Amino acid sequence: MNRPANELPVAGGRCGIDRILPFLARACLLVLFPFSALDKIMDYHNAVAQADASGMPIPGSLLLLLGGCLEVFGSLGILLNVYARQLALVFCFYCVATAVLFHNFWAYPFGSPDWMNNFWPFLKNIGLVGGFLFVATNAHMEPIARAFSLRPRP
Repeated sequence: MNRPANELPVAGGRCGIDRILPFLARACLLVLFPFSALDKIMDYHNAVAQADASGMPIPGSLLLLLGGCLEVFGSLGILLNVYARQLALVFCFYCVATAVLFHNFWAYPFGSPDWMNNFWPFLKNIGLVGGFLFVATNAHMEPIARAFSLRPRP
């Protein structure tokens, strides 16, 4: 069996870098969410007040609980590629909702400090949506346990 000179041998059909890069990409995309959940816990009263001020008909404490659970358990699910597509789509909704509800830069005069303090986080959330859409479209990603296995795949 002759192999072209530029083709490297791979175990299980994929080389090591192809196995680790999707994991690293998901880790980089998710790195801020556990810290955000920790901030919600450490500064609970201010976080509830901010959630209550969102105008949602749901109590702020419930919004905080749901958001914190998504940020912790949803991040783990995507990182370990367990229901990653579904969780990525939930994170898309979450990022758009938090951008619109909590970073409404359009309500402030252009260039004002309040405008600046909301515009960049708004764009960050929209950028995160792009990353989560990318995760959601990559259905060929395998769960982490199989991705790092050296056993040949059928």
